[in-house]
Amino acid sequence: MNKIYIEPQESERKYRDLSRLGRELKIPITECFLELKVTMPDGKVAHHHKQRSHSWVRNGYNVLTCIMMAINYNDATYGPGFLNLRATNGTIQKRAGAIIYGYNDPDWESTGCGYMAAAGSLNNGIVVGSGVVAESFEDYALQTQIAHGTGAGQLSYAQCEAPVKSYDAGTKTYTCVWTRYLNNNTVGDVTVNEVGLIMSCNTNYGYRGMVSRDKLAASVVVASAGQLKVSYTFSVVFPA
Repeated sequence: MNKIYIEPQESERKYRDLSRLGRELKIPITECFLELKVTMPDGKVAHHHKQRSHSWVRNGYNVLTCIMMAINYNDATYGPGFLNLRATNGTIQKRAGAIIYGYNDPDWESTGCGYMAAAGSLNNGIVVGSGVVAESFEDYALQTQIAHGTGAGQLSYAQCEAPVKSYDAGTKTYTCVWTRYLNNNTVGDVTVNEVGLIMSCNTNYGYRGMVSRDKLAASVVVASAGQLKVSYTFSVVFPA
């Protein structure tokens, strides 16, 4: 089947206007797209859609704020006006230090760091769930995360693929694509309703948090023996 782009027309118009204004005013505008593709062993594509990922949560903005302002994330309260990370188990993570690095941390693209999740790991990177609750800015975990494994309702999470990076000199656009494959090695269907992105910010202290959660407009069914490919495409247009 052909890939379907499902962003509502009016919403897409506003995003394009925002992008145009960013270029005109020379203010970098970051965009992010989410893509899901289900392929069967015979190569048949059972589902393929693309949408904008616009559900960045408080954790994501806290990370961005701490980096841009070069300040620590040492508040004990999670909520408006406070900077820290809330882990997927609800624990508030803080320390008198930078949110993004620790002593002797490996680079961002090493396994276990950033979005580079190891095979079978749900600690960081791209994760999926079956939850159906609406998106909220205060989300810090998927409603019902789909576990790694071969039992009923589970998916086998591969290691996140190395990021694919590119730069278009003509449009001054830098693009990065993060991808993860999930295999249904069970005897039944697995239904995906939500997708999350977990960032591992500080491996020495084990600090990580979900920075984005997208509730899908319609369920994506991964049949037995099917493979789900989930990709996030980030791009930013530089002013010069």
